[in-house]
Amino acid sequence: MGDERVLVLDVDETLLNIERLSFLKIFKKEYKTYDGKLIFDKYYLSPRPKVKEFIEEAKKHFKLVAFSVVKREITKEKLKAIGVLDSFSKIYGKEDLQNGKKSLKKVVNDLGISNIIGIDDIPESFLEQEKIIKIKPWFIGDDKNDSALLTIFRNLEFNTIKNLS
Repeated sequence: MGDERVLVLDVDETLLNIERLSFLKIFKKEYKTYDGKLIFDKYYLSPRPKVKEFIEEAKKHFKLVAFSVVKREITKEKLKAIGVLDSFSKIYGKEDLQNGKKSLKKVVNDLGISNIIGIDDIPESFLEQEKIIKIKPWFIGDDKNDSALLTIFRNLEFNTIKNLS
């Protein structure tokens, strides 16, 4: 268990984007050309491009944890909708925030694994910003070939291998 590593992933604008249909129509976003689906009756949810490929690779090397600022059950529904819920060992939500922020310390305490890093489009949403890799947020209407998650993962992989030698 000493060599286990945890990767904490933000959900909204990091793994997926969810927008009100009315917003997408007003701003003439071509949402129907994006992989996605209607959820909660009035929202369109789309996974970030290559998210499944990223999750499949990342879970070979890390225990995956999702952390969102919205309620845990809603976060679970979003992850289920894009087909990745079962890849996560733990899901944290609004109920788990500490003073309004996400906490890696809470994850460490719950899982008993201290080798931890996170990816978020807003690192400031964590108490431990120094352990969070910033990713450009992704929205419906953005690049359909976005590969930011895979680029970050390759850098993580390279640094891990480099540190072991």
